[in-house]
Amino acid sequence: MENTPNPDEELASHLRESAGREMAEEAAEDEGQTEVLRQRQMDMLAVAEDAAHRGDRATAEIGDSTLSGPIISTGTDYLAIRLAEQEADILLDAATWSFVPGDNPVAGPKQSGMSFLGLLKQHASTGGRLRIELGEGTAVMGVIKMVSKDHIRVEDPDGRLAYVPLINLRAIIRSTSH
Repeated sequence: MENTPNPDEELASHLRESAGREMAEEAAEDEGQTEVLRQRQMDMLAVAEDAAHRGDRATAEIGDSTLSGPIISTGTDYLAIRLAEQEADILLDAATWSFVPGDNPVAGPKQSGMSFLGLLKQHASTGGRLRIELGEGTAVMGVIKMVSKDHIRVEDPDGRLAYVPLINLRAIIRSTSH
């Protein structure tokens, strides 16, 4: 007995395949639209936290300066990255950012929950020497002696005091070598 194709079974099979393909296409389109909506609602902090979670490397362009390295933590308005023998705390809204997958992610980048202003106060209490990036290739070197509501007071290595408006701050770079 010869097997002759049953036209009803072929039609049913074709309809099932078509319906399944259409449902898969619709689901993919819905997922794409959901992702676009999610990205539209993200602020810079959410973008930075996503990048940190993935283990990405961050590059911050601040005027003529470029700082790049693995993400080590995020604050409420800044991102910390590891440089060669240094760490940089960079205000999120003071740089143009790019993120690329890291080849050696930092174990457990953390969310500090601290603001950049709080970080400045912490630096003032520890008394460590810092490079304070002001953008456009300018910086102040020294120790933060005081943090005010609108400026910081920095003592340079020669004992001179500089008063730097907070609005001019872009990043704090500190040495990790001892």
